[in-house]
Amino acid sequence: MNRAYKKLTYLKSGVNIKKADGLIGKLQKSYKKNYPNVISGIGGFASLYTINLKKYSQPIIVCGTDGVGTKLKIAKLLNQHNYIGQDLVAMCVNDIITCGADPLFFLDYLATGKLDLKFHINILKGIKKACSSIDIPLIGGETAEMPGMYKQKDYDLAGFCVGIIDKKNIINKNEINKGDIIIGLMSNGIHSNGYSLINKLLDNKTLSLRKNYFGVNLGRLLIKPTLLYVDALNKIKKTISIKGAANITGGGITENLPRVIPKKYTISINLDNWKMPNIFRLIKESAKLSMDEMLRTFNCGIGMAIIVKKSDASKVIKILEKTKFKAKIIGQINNKYSNKIIKYEKG
Repeated sequence: MNRAYKKLTYLKSGVNIKKADGLIGKLQKSYKKNYPNVISGIGGFASLYTINLKKYSQPIIVCGTDGVGTKLKIAKLLNQHNYIGQDLVAMCVNDIITCGADPLFFLDYLATGKLDLKFHINILKGIKKACSSIDIPLIGGETAEMPGMYKQKDYDLAGFCVGIIDKKNIINKNEINKGDIIIGLMSNGIHSNGYSLINKLLDNKTLSLRKNYFGVNLGRLLIKPTLLYVDALNKIKKTISIKGAANITGGGITENLPRVIPKKYTISINLDNWKMPNIFRLIKESAKLSMDEMLRTFNCGIGMAIIVKKSDASKVIKILEKTKFKAKIIGQINNKYSNKIIKYEKG
């Protein structure tokens, strides 16, 4: 008895190799800037990068990885995906610069249910644009078509950044002393943290992406890309010794700043030294959160915090006044007098 046999191909199972090749081809064609250190980039099995050993006498490799998280849901609801690449780059790069490293290159991982050339090249171009803004190459990555794992228009992003620093220049928290000053570099909004809570507020109709709050559309506020702080720290490092730096991401100031402070000290933060942006006030009131919960969840207006000696604090502020970055003195380091690592004050 003969049975009709219907051939099942990779294409029929939902994976289009030609389309994936087309995506890589378009990305290569749009890549115009020449990075002489890149020996082999996008398109091969591995990317190759040569290190300038004349610049680094004792080179230490620094690396970090992260994703965008549930901010992707906001991008999907708004159908705005051209900014999300900067969020991805910033979440990785802002981590590695906290030890003083210079970012070298970036790789991405994009997973989706079904490849759409126009749609996905727009996302990848956003990643490349963010990399170019801090003068590093998107050296490689992976685009995975995974039918059955993701719905057709759903996707996820992860990023990987590699940097370098001379051993003698590593920011060392053991140099922090009582009286050192904490300077907060302002965020431009939510960045890429706390969106699971925000999505709950949208799901239960407490907030709406279409409505204006404080005279600004909520969707516009929530899709703002995370700031990249590479240029800010580079300008400071030229003349000032940074003793500590913290990327204020998930966990807010409360969880992130203590990670770069010796255990023998307490952090004093004056909440009156900066104005919490309206978007955070809206979330606080809508979710009925205490200020402690806000400071443990969101950046509350501080995207990066650095520690310098007291005599350098005003110099740092003046340096940043000449850039696009805004900064405020938000606190100082004190001797530990209780079990509290961080103490919030007003006035």
